[in-house]
Amino acid sequence: MENSRIIIIGAGSWGTALAVSLHQSGKKVTLWGRRPEMVVELCTSRYSAYLPGVFLPVDMAISSAYGDISIADIILWAVPVQQSQILLEQLKEYIPSSAPIIVCSKGLVLETQQPLSGLFKKSLLNPIGVLSGPNFADEVAKNLPAASTLAFENLDLAKNLACHLRHKAFRVYAHHDVIGVEMAGALKNVAAIAAGIVMGRELGHNCLAMLITRANAEICRLASALGAFPDTGKTLAGIGDLMLTCSSVKSRNTSLGFALAKGQSLEDILKARSNVTEGVATAKVAFDLAKSHKIHAPIISAMYSILYEGQSIDDTVHSILSSQQQQELE
Repeated sequence: MENSRIIIIGAGSWGTALAVSLHQSGKKVTLWGRRPEMVVELCTSRYSAYLPGVFLPVDMAISSAYGDISIADIILWAVPVQQSQILLEQLKEYIPSSAPIIVCSKGLVLETQQPLSGLFKKSLLNPIGVLSGPNFADEVAKNLPAASTLAFENLDLAKNLACHLRHKAFRVYAHHDVIGVEMAGALKNVAAIAAGIVMGRELGHNCLAMLITRANAEICRLASALGAFPDTGKTLAGIGDLMLTCSSVKSRNTSLGFALAKGQSLEDILKARSNVTEGVATAKVAFDLAKSHKIHAPIISAMYSILYEGQSIDDTVHSILSSQQQQELE
């Protein structure tokens, strides 16, 4: 894999950050964007509005040509989850059948109630994996130390790709639990909205620690019901990503919860954003999955009530704090 050609599909903040990081480590990388006019702007200015303060190297390839996808050895998919199905239909005939596809987007597909890897498995025969971990895009692009979990059902393939993608500023650990890693990455976005509400309502550090801990229990219960391994919750993709996302308003989902807590409407918050906040759509899918699998998930239910049923934040907080389980571990 020494000279493998890596195509990163999706020129948003995370895709761009991965491209910059891997390029700076000496990998053969092309950042692929679906909008030709945006790609022209990136090539000219070497600046991305999605990633302020980060310079795109002048010798890093940026493209919107379908032909560049057809010569890829490894594909990293960083397109927002709810926009992926349409783009995959357009691109699948150009994707080499031998190229492993690594899903880097976090969320659950509204129509299918599945992680994004399921969409690829229905359309392609390629090996499908997922990369997820506690990674803020700007820090990865600036080569600050970071790490992630890379999961493929074929663990040997995961190990080989992890060795190829890692470098001194970005550690990559191999795993076999694709569904667990993907569910953890999706569901933590719902918890992050709750964390933002805790911050915005100034409920304190004790409350935030309580939220993160209980959210991790919910995520593990729901992921396990869908076939995930329980220990995946202990990984970088599990508790690591949850801790990072719920601890800073740099997270799009946490900042959304913070803004809600300060009185802004969901419609106004989303209208003002260029980046996609995946936790909003994921909250609906997670609520439906928890209900259908009879999983106790009060935090997920609370976020669904606030985002989709218009329940007030104060009433929701009061309801959660008023309920009490008899024992912590079940």
